[in-house]
Amino acid sequence: MPVRTALPTDEPAMVGVLTKAFFHEDLFGITIHPHRNQYPEDVRIFWHEKLRKHWSTPTDRLIVATTTEGGEEKITGVAVWERQGDDEGARKVKNEWIDIGPNAFPPLPTTHNRALDPTKATILEDAFPHFASLWAGPRASNWYLSLCGVHPSYQKRGFGPPLVHWGLERARKEGVHASVAASDGNGKFYLRCGFDEVVGNVTTGEGNPLSGVAGGDVLFMFPGGKEGEGKILRRFNIISAKGYCGS
Repeated sequence: MPVRTALPTDEPAMVGVLTKAFFHEDLFGITIHPHRNQYPEDVRIFWHEKLRKHWSTPTDRLIVATTTEGGEEKITGVAVWERQGDDEGARKVKNEWIDIGPNAFPPLPTTHNRALDPTKATILEDAFPHFASLWAGPRASNWYLSLCGVHPSYQKRGFGPPLVHWGLERARKEGVHASVAASDGNGKFYLRCGFDEVVGNVTTGEGNPLSGVAGGDVLFMFPGGKEGEGKILRRFNIISAKGYCGS
């Protein structure tokens, strides 16, 4: 399935994909947007703002999966890969970034998201100290899959893996790690795609704001691969793995 770098003109379609993909997911849906059923269109505000922040970050790359229907291209999936670290590879990614400028997107009619629980708006940032150690030391230099979703109408049709492979291939070429925090039920999917093993979970730890949120397994792909338990687990699950690409 084809994937390509996202364009600013793709933003409305990308927002539509992510709104549908994560509407019932435990973190972005249930926890952050408890009033989404009452105000379903307001959820789009969250994704507009999130994507625009990624577009303005030099280390982030936005990718879309596409198909052709009726002779026209249709976006079926979205991924955001972040190049973390302060090594030469990370600096190169920053230098290659193209600033699309502040006027690339039209102003939103409103930023008042009635579907949102304001106390959960920064839950990921608030929880980070509880799992930051998972990315310490050599793992700090990595390609991190911070977001990956496929529209429900196109799930289990092969659109997710190419979005994952985009970053894994770059990590392999640079000789650095790749990582992801998986949404509930998607750990096996990432193992099938090429991640080596589960190294922890972002919801654990006393006082962690993410406590009780389903999912959160952190998976790593190691530079050059890693033999042992992780590889065995990946081979064992490769046939039975299911689920859409979500994090």
